[in-house]
Amino acid sequence: MEKIMTSQTPHSELIKHFSNDVQQLTEEQLTAYAGGWPNHLPMAILDAIYSIQTRYTTKHGKGLLPRLKKFKETYPEAAQDLRELLTLSTADIEDILGRGKTSGTSKAQAVLQVAQNLIELAPPVYTAQEFNYLKADHEHAYCSVHGLGKVTYHYLGMLLGYGDVKPDTWIVRAVQRVADTHMLGLSVTPALARLVVTESHKATGHGKTVTHLDHAIWLNERAGKEN
Repeated sequence: MEKIMTSQTPHSELIKHFSNDVQQLTEEQLTAYAGGWPNHLPMAILDAIYSIQTRYTTKHGKGLLPRLKKFKETYPEAAQDLRELLTLSTADIEDILGRGKTSGTSKAQAVLQVAQNLIELAPPVYTAQEFNYLKADHEHAYCSVHGLGKVTYHYLGMLLGYGDVKPDTWIVRAVQRVADTHMLGLSVTPALARLVVTESHKATGHGKTVTHLDHAIWLNERAGKEN
């Protein structure tokens, strides 16, 4: 995974300013993270892929999350075991989760390809108990699928209980906002945003885990945009 040295003054300054910025987050925001899909590897894969450029929830009870819950209720075995997930067709998945695409690839096809890649590993990965987010071959099984990459892989790990940051558009925007406010002259990349949020969590202890802090920042940034 990409590393960025913190010895560079602009990055150190950014971490300091961002650590101050997160002090504004409310307790409600810091405790809002629902916990993902621990022990449900197929659900985490579905969530990670289908959340790409998709509204997760809406004020009217719609969005991706209700559809994910319906999938889990409809296919309880497939929600826990990749072998069961692979008995489903793209149509089965799309009937509940929709016909979205990522970089031109059907999201349902991407889900099934990740599942196939994981069960073909040695040793094979069938459930969350065999999956190790930190193993390079497990990461490659996900990121090698067209339309997927490190940002949503980080999110996959978060959904399974690994403390991490999903440096998506909203997280990058939050860090960029602080960099611009303090005129640091930095163009924030996803890797830099991930570093800054991670180090800010270490510095402040805000949020039970770095994932809780990530989610709070995401909520706050979206709320600011909508207001």
